[in-house]
Amino acid sequence: MHEDEYTIIEDVVAPGEAGSQHHLVDYETQELVSKLWSKYVALAREGFESGDVVPAPRRITTVLDNECFAGQALQRGIKAIARTRRTYTLQAALWHADDGRMVVTSEFVTVAADRSTGSAVEIPAELWANVERIEGHEIPITERPSS
Repeated sequence: MHEDEYTIIEDVVAPGEAGSQHHLVDYETQELVSKLWSKYVALAREGFESGDVVPAPRRITTVLDNECFAGQALQRGIKAIARTRRTYTLQAALWHADDGRMVVTSEFVTVAADRSTGSAVEIPAELWANVERIEGHEIPITERPSS
């Protein structure tokens, strides 16, 4: 249903016993998309010697669109949509596999963080090259508007 909208798509099943009428709450649906964020970041870091620079979530914005229940077949997807010098934004979603109704959409603003200082640093070129390889196209740097 959303195959042409996301770079990585996975089939998942809503946690819990099918038929139990257990309604998934916000943190359960968020966990499903957060795990996909973790997979994407791990894929982007493959073969990259990061030293003290690691991707870390700076801001996560989630919209709860529709309900889902335990045992339902779902799909989730993720893609990179923007970057600045120090951050990149991944858009993720979770939807019903049978009809494509969105359950959750999330944006993960991800910062390149220096573990030794705790500060944001410029995204390493090698890491960003991996992201663009995953996406299959270049994503140019956009400057944040000045205040």
